[in-house]
Amino acid sequence: MNSIKIKDVARLAGVSPACVSLVLNNKPYVSPETREKIYKAIKKLNYRPNIIARSLRKKETTTIGLVLPDITNPFFPEVARGVETRAKEYGFSVILCNSDADPVLEKESIEILLAKQVDGLILTSAHRKNDLIENLEKDIPVVLVNRELFPGKFDFVGIDNLNSAKTMVRHLLKLGHKRIAFIKGEPASSASADRYKGYILALKEAGIIYSKNLVKTGYLKYEGGYQAIQSLLASSSPPTAIFCANDMMALGALDACKDKGIKVPQDVAIVGFDDIWLASLKGIELTTIRQPRYLMGVNAVDLLIERITGKRDKIKRLILPSELVVRKTCGTDYRK
Repeated sequence: MNSIKIKDVARLAGVSPACVSLVLNNKPYVSPETREKIYKAIKKLNYRPNIIARSLRKKETTTIGLVLPDITNPFFPEVARGVETRAKEYGFSVILCNSDADPVLEKESIEILLAKQVDGLILTSAHRKNDLIENLEKDIPVVLVNRELFPGKFDFVGIDNLNSAKTMVRHLLKLGHKRIAFIKGEPASSASADRYKGYILALKEAGIIYSKNLVKTGYLKYEGGYQAIQSLLASSSPPTAIFCANDMMALGALDACKDKGIKVPQDVAIVGFDDIWLASLKGIELTTIRQPRYLMGVNAVDLLIERITGKRDKIKRLILPSELVVRKTCGTDYRK
């Protein structure tokens, strides 16, 4: 009996077992170069797949695949809750994968879900460097949440990040702040890019000259916000307000200020984006932009089911409302 397993083929070919499974099931998601490496490994190892087991698989699994970039960020579990709740109403189950915002892990997660023959995919904050995603459009229903890649190819659910960011900057300007810094998020994120554009446009509209010295990158992480603010406040002309592209970075910025004995908002105002549950806690009370995270998940499933059941063929782009939530950290009593 041939004891060679699919993982042995994957190891020899230098790919994931899920990728090998896709090739064995004649799926189109794998590049010709990778496919050739897998075929060579199969031949060398004399691997024989279990044809009987494969033939028993059903065409429909009533299963949805969900890929999150960072399960530790409170933003994403709320999206996942919306996905799972709505999926159950349709009689679907959800398989969740966490990619740690790594394009390689994200690709492997998608390959695993495809190998499990899920009926559709929901990708939250998909990575621009993932070349597998672009090729999914013809073969399986896909809904993108939060980050919009390849406009016109996939259904999308999110908010107007650009104008939401402009709303926040305008609020700070009304409070009298003129040196407003910005901590960017993930460079590969369309959402982060739009928030950055909104920041720049709002300053331009107010006649304030953009300064690259007031812009840092925090990669949407707590640690990134902590480190970025130390650099900003060490400047000879520090900002009076700092706009963080998400709440996790804002929390890091708040802690950095606390460690340095800098008072918020008396010495510097700090605002975020997302309105995760931690933002409203006493002792934090972060001014931020509220995103309808749960509704993003719910609507993503609705769009996906429409595709799976064949009720709709045209691409749908759903933009949900966001809201400025004013709390203590912005310095509403700020005076020049």
